[in-house]
Amino acid sequence: MLLTAGAMVGSSLFTDSAATAAAKAATAAKAGKKEIGLQLYSIRDNMGKDVAGSLKQIAAMGYKVLETASYGDGKFYGSTPAEFRKMAEDLGMRVTGAHLGRGYDKNDIQGVKDWWKQACDAQVAVGGKYIVLPGVDFGSSMADLDDVCNYFNLIGEIANAAGLKFGYHNHSHEFDKREGHVIENYIIENTDPKKVMFELDVFWATKGGVNPSAYLQKYAGRFALLHIKDEDIIGASQTVDFEAIFNSGYKQGIESFYVECEASKVPPMECVAKSAEYLLNAKFVK
Repeated sequence: MLLTAGAMVGSSLFTDSAATAAAKAATAAKAGKKEIGLQLYSIRDNMGKDVAGSLKQIAAMGYKVLETASYGDGKFYGSTPAEFRKMAEDLGMRVTGAHLGRGYDKNDIQGVKDWWKQACDAQVAVGGKYIVLPGVDFGSSMADLDDVCNYFNLIGEIANAAGLKFGYHNHSHEFDKREGHVIENYIIENTDPKKVMFELDVFWATKGGVNPSAYLQKYAGRFALLHIKDEDIIGASQTVDFEAIFNSGYKQGIESFYVECEASKVPPMECVAKSAEYLLNAKFVK
């Protein structure tokens, strides 16, 4: 049943204000052409309070590509795809991905298909390339897990028809075992590579007991996207080896990556500003 490490960082990076970090990131951005991505969930209710103002702030930090986390009835953050696309592109950013999803109802397959077709149409209109399901109920049996694989293949087929790629985003529980099978491994091995790709959340993979760098190589070619995440500010904990992750990711062919800040120890805007600064100045980020 379905429902819905790091390289050493100078201490000054973590004492500057968000505004100072944004200014430094903007300076770094001008010096290169790195396409740093941001999952917009990172800035929480800022998007709900002031969409245009929030986008302007993150553009000034050096972010170039966006992954949305608010979709409903064909709209993003209350705006039509065309309206939201214009807001982003007027600031020099592109919307490339979206986190969205709904559950699988075997009794309403057509309803499921129709929902995903509408979501794909909206993603095409906003200029995106990827649609990503950020979580799913895996059920309690291997039969349920097979249903998940079939569901993913179905979504992928719909996405492909729209010119998009469909993927799944992990947390830590995907690395638990079901009847001796690691859930994430099983899904990767039992979905069609032409229809289903994956977005590796490197922080949650680490929490699940997985070495992200080695995992990317184990399933080379299946991970088009990465979520770059730390305890809070990217690189601050010095417990996630981001250099090794990026090197491994590039080797196996990542297409894009997005910063995601989930912790509450640091104000969201400060977290994303300092994370951008870190990545823009990191030599291992292309």
